[in-house]
Amino acid sequence: MTKREKYDAKKVESEVLEFWKKNRIYEKVKEKNKGNEKFYYLDGPPYTTGAIHIGHAWGKALRDSIMRFKRMQGFDVWDRPGFDMHGLPIEVAVEKKLGINDKKQITQEFGLNKFIEECKKFALEQMYPMIRDFKRIGVWMDWDNPYMTITNDYIEGAWWALKRAGERKLLYEGLKTMTWCPRCATALAKHELEYKTITEKSVFVKLPVLDEENKPTNTYLIIWTTTPWTLPFNLAVMVHPEFEYVKLKVDDEYWIIAKPLANSLMGIVGKNYEVVEEFKGEKLDGLRYRPPFWEEVPQAKTLFKENKRAFSVVLSSE
Repeated sequence: MTKREKYDAKKVESEVLEFWKKNRIYEKVKEKNKGNEKFYYLDGPPYTTGAIHIGHAWGKALRDSIMRFKRMQGFDVWDRPGFDMHGLPIEVAVEKKLGINDKKQITQEFGLNKFIEECKKFALEQMYPMIRDFKRIGVWMDWDNPYMTITNDYIEGAWWALKRAGERKLLYEGLKTMTWCPRCATALAKHELEYKTITEKSVFVKLPVLDEENKPTNTYLIIWTTTPWTLPFNLAVMVHPEFEYVKLKVDDEYWIIAKPLANSLMGIVGKNYEVVEEFKGEKLDGLRYRPPFWEEVPQAKTLFKENKRAFSVVLSSE
């Protein structure tokens, strides 16, 4: 490389890429290390929904640097890229392209098989420009042989792995809370959710501590929640064993709360108070209280009798 007064990244990178291609550098490195100890790298597949973004470039550059290091150490690096060509992102992109607004249009008007073929076509159309861009940023991988999740060999491999998991008793059926999209008529993965900052109402709740005869006293655990609809099903109050808590005298009552939150809470409620005791959270372990909606939720009384830990303070350092 000749000396230049100013570094021109586009020019230098183009020259390097051309040198690699003309002299088959990637292929020569692979041949040079062939038969040596293996280093396996199977790439996590990006969705073929459009042009690559900074996250793709950053992730690929980090992985590429590791594989280059392994090649320089003499490892025979097995490097296979791949592309995720199934799933909701592909479907939504094709629906937008075709002007489809809901799933009924697919099944009742456009045709399911025809829609599937459009999804395959779209995924392949997006894959090749992505490969070109990955090569452009200098990533050395076996771009002539990427795995594609739409091919039969990949699909059969997935079913084979699932079958093996079943044979080894690694699968079970159970209940799980899932986020559901009514428009897409499917469950959503966490990374498919979109979040926005909103202001929600919250509530402070006084839970009366029980005495030895399980009668409410004038001492209260103070809790705070942004999900008040869960209060009828409240079963416990969690405290950190090593955090500092205080007992406050407020009028003719005693409130128990985390020490760092005392000033802000009392500022909100607008009451004078006096700190009468300070202690670690571990002191509260097992302290029982009267839950909200004691009379309205009949199961609460049964739980209280049958489980000594129900409606009590539990410790957690999480």
